Amino acid sequence: MAAALLGLAPHPALAQAVAQESQAALPANTVPLQVSTERSTTLTVWAPAEPRGVVLFSTGFGSWPERYAHLVDALTAEGFAVLAPLHVDSVRYEDRAAFTPQQGFIERFADIRAARDYAARMFEGLPIVAVGHSFGSLVSLGEGGALGGLMPLRVPEVRAALAFSTPGKIPGLIQPDAYSTLEVPVLAVTGTEDVIPSEMGYASTPQDHLLPVQTSPAPAYGLVLQDGDHVLVDNPEMLARAMPAVRLFLRGYGQDDAAARAALAAWQPAQGDQFITPESAE
Repeated sequence: MAAALLGLAPHPALAQAVAQESQAALPANTVPLQVSTERSTTLTVWAPAEPRGVVLFSTGFGSWPERYAHLVDALTAEGFAVLAPLHVDSVRYEDRAAFTPQQGFIERFADIRAARDYAARMFEGLPIVAVGHSFGSLVSLGEGGALGGLMPLRVPEVRAALAFSTPGKIPGLIQPDAYSTLEVPVLAVTGTEDVIPSEMGYASTPQDHLLPVQTSPAPAYGLVLQDGDHVLVDNPEMLARAMPAVRLFLRGYGQDDAAARAALAAWQPAQGDQFITPESAE
């Protein structure tokens, strides 16, 4: 794991995700978050008036919560409060230089556990879904039981995991069996242009992003958007095409809606896009 994580410096394709910032329609509330006795960070919270669920959101490498306004708007419109900690690898984290990539990866899960505890106090009893973009998708999938061979990462309260633009196969970190320990349903969203050229081997082909769908023992769905790239979460048109499946997935598995699960299994994407269901993957 250490060898792979040493190479996780922001690649230019990933840097696009931290180049600009837009404003979510719902005002954000940023609160202090005590992660451990040694460290604190901030937690950005977007909460609809009557939330029906909670999203624990993990940002891409180097990024920050407010960067994801379009995605936040889509999730809060579905009735989910979005809780996003500022990770130590963020360019906006004050003591970023004090953490190695290995430490930063571990601290991401500490951040999420602290956010989970906040959710238990402030949104007691609401169902929890893990969502992540790029490197953050490893966190959302880890919360669902992935990467079980590395360390205990599972967050028991998480019912489902939504992963946008996973990093693909990372030598030394994401092995062929990385997702064989998943315990919750997964939806992986990627695009035909979702490629990150890198000597480390991050997602050298769009197909790499579908490894969780191909190898998860839990129900797994994949959506491949025509012309979607690694920052498709920042593209309103791409998100609009993805949201019908995302909406049914969140309702079906995040809120235990059997009708939504049935509709998801029968859903047809826009022309040119590809949708993979557990049945079609067999």
